[in-house]
Amino acid sequence: MRAILLTAFAALSTLFGGWLALRARKHVHLLLGFGAGVLMGATFFDLLPEAIDAAGQGGWTSREILGLTVLGFLIFYLGQRFLSLQHCPNGDCGPDRHVGRMSALGLIAHSTIDGASIAASTMISWRMGLIVAVGIIVHDITDGLNTILLVTRGGSASTKDLAYLVADAIAPIVGGTVVVLSALPSHHLALILGVTSGFFLFTATGDLLPDAHRRSPGLGVSAAAVGGIVLIGLAVRLASI
Repeated sequence: MRAILLTAFAALSTLFGGWLALRARKHVHLLLGFGAGVLMGATFFDLLPEAIDAAGQGGWTSREILGLTVLGFLIFYLGQRFLSLQHCPNGDCGPDRHVGRMSALGLIAHSTIDGASIAASTMISWRMGLIVAVGIIVHDITDGLNTILLVTRGGSASTKDLAYLVADAIAPIVGGTVVVLSALPSHHLALILGVTSGFFLFTATGDLLPDAHRRSPGLGVSAAAVGGIVLIGLAVRLASI
């Protein structure tokens, strides 16, 4: 029950991030840049280190985990290219909601792993679970923010768009419940984390940042991206103290 309670706080954090994105549409270019920085920071400071550490318990090497990251990147890249050719056959239209919704699925997968990580660490010790949960709750605000940005592209949110936010909020609870009921070993989670890292890298560099710079070519987007990277780096550092 403690593990599920902590994942519920992560769900509330995600909903708050989505609400924040809806309230700040005028500054969407900065939010896109910040969200890209958060995804890159989460990949290099959180997901990949956790995946490599957990993989060692199952006999996987760091090279194999990084190979899964490349695979995730390619899957997402090829998937986006396919959707772009379907909806923009002449290549003359900007990012659309179909591509954004596909990207949001990667965030939902990540949120599921977040919940699983909280539950797994809590099953080891309450203190470890609380530390992991604090770090995840902090950056789940940006998960909700990124979900709304990806599916709305700075426009008004439809009922379907809000459904993606709700799915992202529920995902940690689902992930935590699965781990509690099935007692999944941590090295199985490492495989999913590796692929999700590839999703995050492509979403940040191939989707969010190009869209942000298209909206505003100034240095504000770059500063926001650096701020997102620094924020996640600090959050992960504080959670590990």
